[in-house]
Amino acid sequence: MELFLKPDTWLALLTLCFLEIVLGIDNIIFISIVSNKLPEEQRQKARNTGLFLAMFVRIGFLLGITWIIGFKEPLFAVKDIFPDFLIKYFHFHGDHTFSGRDLILGFGGLFLIAKSTMEINHEMEGDGETKEGKKSAVPTLAGTIVQIILLDIIFSFDSILTAVGIVDRDKVIIMIMAVIVSIGVMMFFSGSISRFIQKHPSMEVLALGFLILIGFMLFLESLEIAVPKGYIYFAVAFSLLIEFFNIRVISKRKADPVKLYKPFSEAEAQEALSQKIEEIQYSDDPKYPIGKFVSKENYTQEELQQLIEKIDLFPYQLQAVVENLSEAQLDTPYREGGWTVRQLVHHLSDSHLNAYVRVKWALTEETPTIKAYNQTKWAETPDTRLSVEYPLAMIKSLHRKWVGLLKQLLPDQLKKEYVHPDTGKHTRLDQMTASYAWHGEHHLAHIKSLKKRMNW
Repeated sequence: MELFLKPDTWLALLTLCFLEIVLGIDNIIFISIVSNKLPEEQRQKARNTGLFLAMFVRIGFLLGITWIIGFKEPLFAVKDIFPDFLIKYFHFHGDHTFSGRDLILGFGGLFLIAKSTMEINHEMEGDGETKEGKKSAVPTLAGTIVQIILLDIIFSFDSILTAVGIVDRDKVIIMIMAVIVSIGVMMFFSGSISRFIQKHPSMEVLALGFLILIGFMLFLESLEIAVPKGYIYFAVAFSLLIEFFNIRVISKRKADPVKLYKPFSEAEAQEALSQKIEEIQYSDDPKYPIGKFVSKENYTQEELQQLIEKIDLFPYQLQAVVENLSEAQLDTPYREGGWTVRQLVHHLSDSHLNAYVRVKWALTEETPTIKAYNQTKWAETPDTRLSVEYPLAMIKSLHRKWVGLLKQLLPDQLKKEYVHPDTGKHTRLDQMTASYAWHGEHHLAHIKSLKKRMNW
Protein backbone atom coordinates (compact mmCIF):
# COMPACT_ATOMS: atom_id res chain seq x y z
CA MET A 1 0.00 0.00 0.00
CA GLU A 2 2.99 2.30 0.48
CA LEU A 3 3.30 2.39 -3.31
CA PHE A 4 -0.01 4.25 -3.66
CA LEU A 5 1.05 6.98 -1.22
CA LYS A 6 3.55 8.34 -3.74
CA PRO A 7 2.45 11.05 -6.23
CA ASP A 8 4.54 9.42 -8.98
CA THR A 9 2.41 6.29 -8.75
CA TRP A 10 -0.84 8.13 -9.47
CA LEU A 11 0.74 10.23 -12.22
CA ALA A 12 2.09 7.09 -13.88
CA LEU A 13 -1.33 5.41 -13.54
CA LEU A 14 -3.16 8.36 -15.10
CA THR A 15 -0.61 8.59 -17.92
CA LEU A 16 -0.84 4.88 -18.64
CA CYS A 17 -4.66 4.94 -18.60
CA PHE A 18 -4.69 7.80 -21.11
CA LEU A 19 -2.19 6.11 -23.44
CA GLU A 20 -3.89 2.72 -23.18
CA ILE A 21 -7.24 4.29 -24.10
CA VAL A 22 -5.86 6.35 -26.99
CA LEU A 23 -3.79 3.45 -28.31
CA GLY A 24 -6.93 1.33 -28.24
CA ILE A 25 -8.91 3.73 -30.48
CA ASP A 26 -7.95 1.86 -33.65
CA ASN A 27 -9.02 -1.30 -31.86
CA ILE A 28 -12.37 0.24 -30.92
CA ILE A 29 -13.06 1.48 -34.45
CA PHE A 30 -12.26 -1.92 -35.95
CA ILE A 31 -14.32 -3.69 -33.29
CA SER A 32 -17.24 -1.41 -34.14
CA ILE A 33 -16.94 -2.34 -37.82
CA VAL A 34 -16.83 -6.06 -37.03
CA SER A 35 -19.68 -5.96 -34.51
CA ASN A 36 -21.89 -3.81 -36.78
CA LYS A 37 -22.22 -6.81 -39.09
CA LEU A 38 -24.20 -8.56 -36.36
CA PRO A 39 -27.88 -7.98 -35.64
CA GLU A 40 -28.33 -4.78 -33.63
CA GLU A 41 -29.34 -6.56 -30.41
CA GLN A 42 -26.05 -8.57 -30.38
CA ARG A 43 -23.58 -5.76 -31.13
CA GLN A 44 -23.11 -4.39 -27.60
CA LYS A 45 -22.78 -7.90 -26.18
CA ALA A 46 -20.12 -8.79 -28.75
CA ARG A 47 -18.09 -5.65 -28.03
CA ASN A 48 -18.23 -6.02 -24.25
CA THR A 49 -17.56 -9.76 -24.22
CA GLY A 50 -14.68 -9.46 -26.66
CA LEU A 51 -13.03 -6.60 -24.77
CA PHE A 52 -13.54 -8.35 -21.40
CA LEU A 53 -11.81 -11.52 -22.59
CA ALA A 54 -9.12 -9.46 -24.33
CA MET A 55 -8.35 -7.82 -20.97
CA PHE A 56 -7.14 -11.16 -19.60
CA VAL A 57 -5.05 -11.69 -22.74
CA ARG A 58 -3.35 -8.33 -22.16
CA ILE A 59 -2.72 -9.06 -18.49
CA GLY A 60 -1.22 -12.44 -19.42
CA PHE A 61 1.06 -10.81 -21.98
CA LEU A 62 1.98 -8.13 -19.47
CA LEU A 63 3.00 -10.66 -16.83
CA GLY A 64 4.88 -12.74 -19.39
CA ILE A 65 6.86 -9.90 -20.91
CA THR A 66 7.79 -8.44 -17.53
CA TRP A 67 8.99 -11.90 -16.51
CA ILE A 68 11.22 -12.10 -19.61
CA ILE A 69 12.49 -8.58 -19.02
CA GLY A 70 13.55 -9.75 -15.58
CA PHE A 71 16.27 -11.89 -17.18
CA LYS A 72 19.35 -9.84 -16.42
CA GLU A 73 21.97 -12.51 -16.95
CA PRO A 74 24.24 -11.61 -19.90
CA LEU A 75 23.52 -13.61 -23.04
CA PHE A 76 26.33 -12.28 -25.24
CA ALA A 77 28.77 -9.41 -25.59
CA VAL A 78 29.36 -7.04 -28.50
CA LYS A 79 32.67 -8.71 -29.31
CA ASP A 80 30.86 -12.04 -29.70
CA ILE A 81 28.90 -10.84 -32.77
CA PHE A 82 31.07 -8.10 -34.32
CA PRO A 83 34.65 -8.50 -35.62
CA ASP A 84 37.41 -6.40 -34.04
CA PHE A 85 37.80 -4.03 -37.02
CA LEU A 86 34.12 -3.01 -36.84
CA ILE A 87 34.33 -2.51 -33.11
CA LYS A 88 37.36 -0.23 -33.57
CA TYR A 89 35.86 1.59 -36.57
CA PHE A 90 32.55 2.37 -34.88
CA HIS A 91 34.11 2.81 -31.41
CA PHE A 92 31.90 0.12 -29.90
CA HIS A 93 32.50 -1.17 -26.40
CA GLY A 94 33.43 -4.77 -27.10
CA ASP A 95 32.84 -5.90 -23.52
CA HIS A 96 29.31 -4.49 -23.35
CA THR A 97 26.88 -7.35 -22.74
CA PHE A 98 23.20 -7.84 -23.59
CA SER A 99 20.69 -9.69 -21.44
CA GLY A 100 17.21 -10.94 -22.32
CA ARG A 101 15.85 -7.75 -20.76
CA ASP A 102 18.06 -5.58 -22.98
CA LEU A 103 16.90 -7.38 -26.14
CA ILE A 104 13.21 -7.02 -25.27
CA LEU A 105 13.60 -3.34 -24.42
CA GLY A 106 15.77 -2.60 -27.47
CA PHE A 107 13.64 -4.33 -30.08
CA GLY A 108 10.46 -3.16 -28.34
CA GLY A 109 11.67 0.43 -28.45
CA LEU A 110 12.52 0.18 -32.13
CA PHE A 111 9.13 -1.40 -32.76
CA LEU A 112 7.35 1.50 -31.04
CA ILE A 113 9.34 4.06 -33.02
CA ALA A 114 8.67 2.31 -36.33
CA LYS A 115 4.99 1.66 -35.67
CA SER A 116 4.33 5.19 -34.42
CA THR A 117 6.12 6.73 -37.39
CA MET A 118 4.07 4.62 -39.80
CA GLU A 119 0.84 5.51 -38.00
CA ILE A 120 1.64 9.23 -38.15
CA ASN A 121 2.42 8.83 -41.85
CA HIS A 122 -0.91 7.04 -42.26
CA GLU A 123 -2.71 9.93 -40.53
CA MET A 124 -1.02 12.44 -42.82
CA GLU A 125 -1.10 10.56 -46.13
CA GLY A 126 -4.08 8.20 -45.75
CA ASP A 127 -4.36 4.67 -47.11
CA GLY A 128 -1.96 3.82 -49.87
CA GLU A 129 -4.25 1.35 -51.58
CA THR A 130 -7.87 0.28 -51.59
CA LYS A 131 -8.77 -3.32 -51.17
CA GLU A 132 -11.58 -4.84 -53.18
CA GLY A 133 -14.54 -5.89 -51.10
CA LYS A 134 -15.61 -9.52 -51.18
CA LYS A 135 -18.83 -11.11 -50.10
CA SER A 136 -18.33 -12.84 -46.76
CA ALA A 137 -20.22 -15.44 -44.81
CA VAL A 138 -22.93 -14.44 -42.37
CA PRO A 139 -21.13 -13.53 -39.12
CA THR A 140 -21.96 -15.16 -35.80
CA LEU A 141 -21.69 -13.86 -32.25
CA ALA A 142 -18.98 -16.40 -31.31
CA GLY A 143 -17.00 -15.75 -34.47
CA THR A 144 -17.14 -12.00 -33.92
CA ILE A 145 -15.91 -12.37 -30.32
CA VAL A 146 -12.99 -14.52 -31.52
CA GLN A 147 -12.13 -11.87 -34.11
CA ILE A 148 -12.16 -9.19 -31.40
CA ILE A 149 -9.83 -11.23 -29.15
CA LEU A 150 -7.40 -12.00 -31.99
CA LEU A 151 -7.46 -8.37 -33.04
CA ASP A 152 -6.73 -7.22 -29.52
CA ILE A 153 -3.69 -9.52 -29.37
CA ILE A 154 -2.29 -7.68 -32.37
CA PHE A 155 -3.01 -4.28 -30.86
CA SER A 156 -1.76 -5.27 -27.40
CA PHE A 157 1.97 -5.41 -28.06
CA ASP A 158 2.60 -1.69 -28.41
CA SER A 159 0.42 -0.81 -25.39
CA ILE A 160 2.22 -3.37 -23.21
CA LEU A 161 5.64 -2.08 -24.27
CA THR A 162 4.39 1.44 -23.55
CA ALA A 163 3.44 0.39 -20.02
CA VAL A 164 6.82 -1.25 -19.51
CA GLY A 165 8.55 1.87 -20.81
CA ILE A 166 6.75 4.19 -18.42
CA VAL A 167 6.59 2.16 -15.21
CA ASP A 168 9.34 0.13 -13.54
CA ARG A 169 8.95 -3.65 -13.73
CA ASP A 170 8.49 -4.05 -9.98
CA LYS A 171 5.35 -1.90 -10.21
CA VAL A 172 3.49 -4.34 -12.46
CA ILE A 173 0.34 -3.82 -10.36
CA ILE A 174 0.11 -0.29 -11.81
CA MET A 175 0.32 -1.69 -15.35
CA ILE A 176 -2.42 -4.22 -14.63
CA MET A 177 -4.64 -1.54 -13.08
CA ALA A 178 -4.14 0.68 -16.14
CA VAL A 179 -5.13 -2.21 -18.45
CA ILE A 180 -8.26 -2.96 -16.38
CA VAL A 181 -9.27 0.70 -16.20
CA SER A 182 -8.64 1.31 -19.90
CA ILE A 183 -10.60 -1.78 -20.98
CA GLY A 184 -13.45 -0.79 -18.66
CA VAL A 185 -13.51 2.72 -20.08
CA MET A 186 -13.39 1.40 -23.64
CA MET A 187 -16.29 -0.96 -22.91
CA PHE A 188 -18.39 1.84 -21.44
CA PHE A 189 -17.45 4.71 -23.74
CA SER A 190 -16.43 2.91 -26.95
CA GLY A 191 -18.78 4.95 -29.12
CA SER A 192 -18.03 8.30 -27.46
CA ILE A 193 -14.24 7.77 -27.49
CA SER A 194 -14.27 6.93 -31.18
CA ARG A 195 -16.25 10.08 -31.99
CA PHE A 196 -13.96 12.26 -29.83
CA ILE A 197 -10.74 11.06 -31.47
CA GLN A 198 -12.29 11.36 -34.93
CA LYS A 199 -13.34 14.92 -34.07
CA HIS A 200 -9.90 15.75 -32.57
CA PRO A 201 -7.30 13.73 -34.53
CA SER A 202 -4.54 15.81 -32.93
CA MET A 203 -5.01 13.73 -29.76
CA GLU A 204 -4.14 10.53 -31.62
CA VAL A 205 -1.10 12.17 -33.22
CA LEU A 206 -0.05 13.43 -29.76
CA ALA A 207 -0.24 9.91 -28.34
CA LEU A 208 1.81 8.56 -31.24
CA GLY A 209 4.40 11.24 -30.52
CA PHE A 210 4.56 9.99 -26.93
CA LEU A 211 5.13 6.48 -28.27
CA ILE A 212 8.15 7.62 -30.28
CA LEU A 213 9.52 9.29 -27.15
CA ILE A 214 8.92 6.18 -25.05
CA GLY A 215 10.36 3.91 -27.75
CA PHE A 216 13.55 5.97 -27.85
CA MET A 217 13.77 5.83 -24.05
CA LEU A 218 13.37 2.03 -24.11
CA PHE A 219 16.14 1.72 -26.69
CA LEU A 220 18.46 3.87 -24.58
CA GLU A 221 17.64 1.80 -21.53
CA SER A 222 18.60 -1.37 -23.45
CA LEU A 223 22.04 0.23 -23.86
CA GLU A 224 22.12 0.89 -20.10
CA ILE A 225 21.73 4.64 -20.57
CA ALA A 226 19.43 5.72 -17.76
CA VAL A 227 16.72 8.30 -18.54
CA PRO A 228 14.75 9.65 -15.53
CA LYS A 229 11.07 8.88 -16.06
CA GLY A 230 10.13 12.23 -14.51
CA TYR A 231 11.06 13.85 -17.82
CA ILE A 232 8.54 11.63 -19.60
CA TYR A 233 5.82 12.43 -17.06
CA PHE A 234 6.39 16.15 -17.42
CA ALA A 235 6.38 16.03 -21.24
CA VAL A 236 3.15 14.03 -21.30
CA ALA A 237 1.36 16.22 -18.72
CA PHE A 238 2.50 19.49 -20.33
CA SER A 239 1.57 18.37 -23.87
CA LEU A 240 -1.85 17.17 -22.75
CA LEU A 241 -2.53 20.43 -20.95
CA ILE A 242 -1.61 22.46 -24.04
CA GLU A 243 -3.69 20.23 -26.33
CA PHE A 244 -6.78 20.45 -24.11
CA PHE A 245 -6.44 24.25 -24.11
CA ASN A 246 -6.03 24.14 -27.89
CA ILE A 247 -9.21 22.07 -28.31
CA ARG A 248 -11.04 24.46 -26.00
CA VAL A 249 -9.93 27.54 -27.95
CA ILE A 250 -10.81 26.00 -31.33
CA SER A 251 -14.24 24.90 -30.04
CA LYS A 252 -14.92 28.38 -28.67
CA ARG A 253 -13.95 30.03 -31.94
CA LYS A 254 -16.26 27.71 -33.83
CA ALA A 255 -19.11 28.10 -31.37
CA ASP A 256 -19.20 31.86 -30.88
CA PRO A 257 -20.05 33.13 -34.35
CA VAL A 258 -22.70 30.58 -35.30
CA LYS A 259 -25.68 32.83 -34.63
CA LEU A 260 -24.03 35.79 -36.34
CA TYR A 261 -23.40 33.82 -39.53
CA LYS A 262 -26.93 32.48 -39.95
CA PRO A 263 -29.84 34.46 -41.44
CA PHE A 264 -32.91 34.97 -39.28
CA SER A 265 -35.33 32.08 -39.07
CA GLU A 266 -39.01 32.90 -39.62
CA ALA A 267 -39.66 32.99 -35.86
CA GLU A 268 -36.58 35.12 -35.15
CA ALA A 269 -37.52 37.57 -37.91
CA GLN A 270 -41.06 37.97 -36.58
CA GLU A 271 -39.75 38.53 -33.05
CA ALA A 272 -37.25 41.13 -34.30
CA LEU A 273 -39.96 42.93 -36.28
CA SER A 274 -42.31 42.94 -33.28
CA GLN A 275 -39.63 44.77 -31.27
CA LYS A 276 -38.67 47.09 -34.12
CA ILE A 277 -39.70 50.72 -33.70
CA GLU A 278 -40.53 52.67 -36.87
CA GLU A 279 -37.83 55.33 -37.07
CA ILE A 280 -38.13 56.41 -40.72
CA GLN A 281 -39.73 59.80 -41.33
CA TYR A 282 -41.56 59.99 -44.66
CA SER A 283 -41.35 63.15 -46.78
CA ASP A 284 -44.06 64.53 -49.05
CA ASP A 285 -42.06 63.54 -52.13
CA PRO A 286 -43.91 60.52 -53.60
CA LYS A 287 -40.82 59.53 -55.61
CA TYR A 288 -38.35 59.59 -52.71
CA PRO A 289 -40.41 59.30 -49.51
CA ILE A 290 -37.31 58.54 -47.37
CA GLY A 291 -34.93 60.70 -49.39
CA LYS A 292 -32.23 59.77 -51.89
CA PHE A 293 -29.47 57.35 -50.98
CA VAL A 294 -26.21 58.96 -49.90
CA SER A 295 -23.23 56.64 -49.51
CA LYS A 296 -20.68 57.08 -46.74
CA GLU A 297 -16.98 56.78 -47.44
CA ASN A 298 -16.56 54.16 -44.70
CA TYR A 299 -18.82 51.98 -42.55
CA THR A 300 -18.06 50.59 -39.11
CA GLN A 301 -18.62 46.90 -38.32
CA GLU A 302 -21.60 47.83 -36.15
CA GLU A 303 -23.15 49.85 -38.99
CA LEU A 304 -22.62 46.99 -41.45
CA GLN A 305 -24.29 44.53 -39.09
CA GLN A 306 -27.30 46.85 -38.85
CA LEU A 307 -27.46 47.22 -42.63
CA ILE A 308 -27.26 43.46 -43.19
CA GLU A 309 -30.00 42.98 -40.58
CA LYS A 310 -32.23 45.34 -42.60
CA ILE A 311 -31.65 43.23 -45.73
CA ASP A 312 -32.34 40.11 -43.65
CA LEU A 313 -35.69 41.41 -42.36
CA PHE A 314 -36.84 43.00 -45.62
CA PRO A 315 -38.63 39.93 -47.15
CA TYR A 316 -40.83 39.59 -44.04
CA GLN A 317 -41.64 43.33 -44.05
CA LEU A 318 -42.52 43.25 -47.74
CA GLN A 319 -44.78 40.23 -47.31
CA ALA A 320 -46.57 41.88 -44.38
CA VAL A 321 -47.22 45.10 -46.30
CA VAL A 322 -48.72 43.46 -49.42
CA GLU A 323 -50.33 40.23 -48.17
CA ASN A 324 -53.78 41.73 -47.55
CA LEU A 325 -54.01 43.76 -50.75
CA SER A 326 -56.59 42.78 -53.35
CA GLU A 327 -55.78 42.20 -57.02
CA ALA A 328 -57.13 45.64 -57.87
CA GLN A 329 -55.03 47.26 -55.18
CA LEU A 330 -51.92 45.40 -56.37
CA ASP A 331 -52.50 46.83 -59.86
CA THR A 332 -52.66 50.40 -58.52
CA PRO A 333 -49.63 52.63 -59.29
CA TYR A 334 -47.84 53.64 -56.13
CA ARG A 335 -47.61 57.20 -57.53
CA GLU A 336 -48.76 58.98 -60.64
CA GLY A 337 -46.76 57.73 -63.62
CA GLY A 338 -45.08 55.05 -61.51
CA TRP A 339 -45.18 51.27 -61.40
CA THR A 340 -48.04 49.33 -59.93
CA VAL A 341 -47.52 47.64 -56.58
CA ARG A 342 -47.38 44.31 -58.44
CA GLN A 343 -44.65 45.59 -60.76
CA LEU A 344 -42.80 47.01 -57.77
CA VAL A 345 -42.70 43.64 -56.02
CA HIS A 346 -41.46 41.94 -59.20
CA HIS A 347 -38.88 44.72 -59.63
CA LEU A 348 -37.56 44.06 -56.12
CA SER A 349 -36.98 40.37 -56.89
CA ASP A 350 -35.22 41.27 -60.17
CA SER A 351 -33.12 44.05 -58.64
CA HIS A 352 -31.99 42.04 -55.62
CA LEU A 353 -31.19 39.05 -57.81
CA ASN A 354 -28.82 41.27 -59.81
CA ALA A 355 -27.37 42.62 -56.57
CA TYR A 356 -26.60 39.10 -55.31
CA VAL A 357 -24.87 38.24 -58.61
CA ARG A 358 -22.80 41.43 -58.39
CA VAL A 359 -21.58 40.43 -54.93
CA LYS A 360 -20.47 37.06 -56.31
CA TRP A 361 -18.72 38.75 -59.24
CA ALA A 362 -16.83 41.12 -56.95
CA LEU A 363 -15.74 38.26 -54.68
CA THR A 364 -14.56 35.95 -57.45
CA GLU A 365 -13.03 38.38 -59.95
CA GLU A 366 -10.63 41.30 -59.72
CA THR A 367 -12.70 44.52 -59.91
CA PRO A 368 -15.06 43.14 -62.58
CA THR A 369 -17.22 45.23 -64.86
CA ILE A 370 -20.75 44.09 -64.16
CA LYS A 371 -23.59 43.56 -66.65
CA ALA A 372 -26.15 46.34 -66.35
CA TYR A 373 -29.86 45.79 -66.96
CA ASN A 374 -32.72 48.06 -68.05
CA GLN A 375 -34.96 48.03 -64.98
CA THR A 376 -37.80 49.85 -66.78
CA LYS A 377 -38.06 47.21 -69.50
CA TRP A 378 -37.59 44.39 -66.99
CA ALA A 379 -40.64 45.73 -65.12
CA GLU A 380 -42.74 45.42 -68.28
CA THR A 381 -42.03 41.79 -69.23
CA PRO A 382 -45.02 39.39 -69.04
CA ASP A 383 -43.86 37.70 -65.80
CA THR A 384 -44.45 40.98 -63.88
CA ARG A 385 -48.22 40.41 -64.30
CA LEU A 386 -48.05 37.13 -62.39
CA SER A 387 -49.16 36.74 -58.77
CA VAL A 388 -46.91 38.45 -56.21
CA GLU A 389 -46.55 35.15 -54.35
CA TYR A 390 -43.82 34.16 -56.81
CA PRO A 391 -41.50 37.17 -56.38
CA LEU A 392 -42.19 37.13 -52.61
CA ALA A 393 -41.05 33.49 -52.38
CA MET A 394 -38.05 34.28 -54.56
CA ILE A 395 -37.04 37.27 -52.44
CA LYS A 396 -37.32 35.29 -49.20
CA SER A 397 -35.16 32.45 -50.53
CA LEU A 398 -32.70 34.79 -52.24
CA HIS A 399 -32.22 36.94 -49.13
CA ARG A 400 -31.45 33.94 -46.94
CA LYS A 401 -28.62 32.99 -49.32
CA TRP A 402 -27.52 36.61 -49.78
CA VAL A 403 -27.51 37.43 -46.06
CA GLY A 404 -25.84 34.10 -45.27
CA LEU A 405 -23.03 35.22 -47.59
CA LEU A 406 -22.77 38.82 -46.34
CA LYS A 407 -22.57 37.79 -42.68
CA GLN A 408 -19.52 35.64 -43.34
CA LEU A 409 -17.50 38.20 -45.31
CA LEU A 410 -14.34 39.59 -43.74
CA PRO A 411 -13.68 43.37 -43.68
CA ASP A 412 -11.18 43.07 -46.56
CA GLN A 413 -13.74 41.20 -48.66
CA LEU A 414 -16.32 43.93 -48.09
CA LYS A 415 -13.80 46.40 -49.55
CA LYS A 416 -13.81 44.57 -52.90
CA GLU A 417 -15.22 46.57 -55.80
CA TYR A 418 -17.05 46.23 -59.08
CA VAL A 419 -17.38 48.72 -61.95
CA HIS A 420 -20.65 49.87 -63.53
CA PRO A 421 -20.34 49.79 -67.35
CA ASP A 422 -22.46 52.91 -67.96
CA THR A 423 -20.90 55.27 -65.43
CA GLY A 424 -17.49 53.68 -64.87
CA LYS A 425 -18.09 54.15 -61.15
CA HIS A 426 -16.33 51.84 -58.69
CA THR A 427 -18.63 50.52 -55.96
CA ARG A 428 -17.40 48.68 -52.85
CA LEU A 429 -19.43 45.82 -51.41
CA ASP A 430 -19.93 47.63 -48.09
CA GLN A 431 -21.34 50.63 -49.98
CA MET A 432 -23.52 48.34 -52.07
CA THR A 433 -24.83 46.70 -48.88
CA ALA A 434 -25.87 50.12 -47.59
CA SER A 435 -27.44 50.95 -50.96
CA TYR A 436 -29.65 47.85 -50.99
CA ALA A 437 -30.62 48.22 -47.35
CA TRP A 438 -31.89 51.67 -48.40
CA HIS A 439 -33.43 50.24 -51.62
CA GLY A 440 -35.69 47.89 -49.69
CA GLU A 441 -36.88 50.58 -47.29
CA HIS A 442 -37.30 52.99 -50.23
CA HIS A 443 -39.85 50.75 -52.00
CA LEU A 444 -41.52 49.69 -48.74
CA ALA A 445 -42.15 53.39 -48.14
CA HIS A 446 -43.74 53.67 -51.60
CA ILE A 447 -46.28 50.96 -50.76
CA LYS A 448 -46.89 52.21 -47.21
CA SER A 449 -47.39 55.77 -48.46
CA LEU A 450 -49.88 54.56 -51.06
CA LYS A 451 -51.82 52.56 -48.48
CA LYS A 452 -51.91 55.58 -46.18
CA ARG A 453 -53.13 57.91 -48.96
CA MET A 454 -55.73 55.42 -50.13
CA ASN A 455 -56.75 54.55 -46.56
CA TRP A 456 -56.29 50.81 -47.24
